[in-house]
Amino acid sequence: MEFEPEPRKKLYELIRDSPGIHLRELERRLDLVVGSLQYHLHYLEKNNLISCFKDEEYVRYFVNRRIPEKHEREIIYFLRRKGCRHILINLLQNPGTNNKELSTAVGLSPSTVSWHLNKLVKSGIIEKDRVGRISSLKIVDPDLTAELLISYKESFLDSLLDNFIEMWKFGNRKK
Repeated sequence: MEFEPEPRKKLYELIRDSPGIHLRELERRLDLVVGSLQYHLHYLEKNNLISCFKDEEYVRYFVNRRIPEKHEREIIYFLRRKGCRHILINLLQNPGTNNKELSTAVGLSPSTVSWHLNKLVKSGIIEKDRVGRISSLKIVDPDLTAELLISYKESFLDSLLDNFIEMWKFGNRKK
């Protein structure tokens, strides 16, 4: 595949290595002005090299050779958000955790955690089991979520993720 000019090649490679990345993150990582970035994105899209999908807040980019299924894209959308990523990592390590425990574990206010949880429940990524006034939470497909975290770990730039990967790999070897 021939890429001219060089920024277009770097853009394509970044989208390939960081599926679900959005415009502002591309701008930050490539240090390109928005107009130039949009020009190159349009070129890549017009030539069927990338596709974009809109979530609630962002337009996210994927290379056409590796467009994940809709459910995987939704998980990736949430993994791209640091707060949600930390919640999901915590739930992978501690299924059945409640909102208060999650809030303490991830260092976010209970209302912020609730906001993220409601979005995750609505999208079908996690489910709530209510017992009295307390809801325990778990990830619907923990293996897929962990696989996506591990597959794209370099694109998340997150030290909490490194600790999770070591624990997940060790825990799965015992099974």
